Amino acid sequence: MEIKNSKLKSKNYKSKFKVLLILTFALSLYFFTFTFLIKSYADSGITQIEKLFLEGQYERCASAAQTLIESRPRKGYEVYYLKGLSELKLNKFGEARQSLRNIIDNYPGSPRVFDAHVGIGDSYFLEGRKDSAARTYNEILQNFPDDKNIVIVKSRIRECSVNTADQERPKVEPGDIPRTESNSYISVQVGSFKNSRNADRMAKKLSMEGFDSFVEIPAGSGDRLYRVKVGKLQTKDNAEALASLLKTKGYKTKICPAQ
Repeated sequence: MEIKNSKLKSKNYKSKFKVLLILTFALSLYFFTFTFLIKSYADSGITQIEKLFLEGQYERCASAAQTLIESRPRKGYEVYYLKGLSELKLNKFGEARQSLRNIIDNYPGSPRVFDAHVGIGDSYFLEGRKDSAARTYNEILQNFPDDKNIVIVKSRIRECSVNTADQERPKVEPGDIPRTESNSYISVQVGSFKNSRNADRMAKKLSMEGFDSFVEIPAGSGDRLYRVKVGKLQTKDNAEALASLLKTKGYKTKICPAQ
């Protein structure tokens, strides 16, 4: 009788152990699936926000970014960056600085810290506060002297030193996509398109990467191509440095000398 009870207890124990294993596996699977769905949602959200930015829907982009931020996505720094860029486009300079400052304060080890500092400098520049912009750019130069994109900051500092009273050409806003038929400076061409939308799309992508990009519209007589260019530089050395940087990012470059 005792042997029978012992076998029965052993059988019950094994049954309970199997049930426990099944529950543990089910919970693990649920947790993995839930985590995967959260990550997928965050990644798809970032993709959608990026799409809104590239389409020039800056109000919607900033709003969607704020909504996603509240869910604490994995790449929060990327969401804050897109939000900050959109706010710069909307001339909401104070809000843009706050969004970019969140990257520096909350994601100090992220790959967007350098870009956030540059964006803050750009916000001052676009606001007309050149002294604050120059001070910010010089701090970047001191703190990130070896950054691969430091040539961008050097270009910004030169822009700040230009006396606006002597500046007859239209001001080129960092990250903006002006259209011009004049070429009185040295630029680096990275693409040419028959379709203006394709040119705008590439220029906005470059804008997101921190480059001063613009689209040069076709002249009255010519090949009717929309050329995407970066930078308005004063020396060939600076243009060559910028071209080298763009090449490392996979762009085909062509230096276009001043006329």
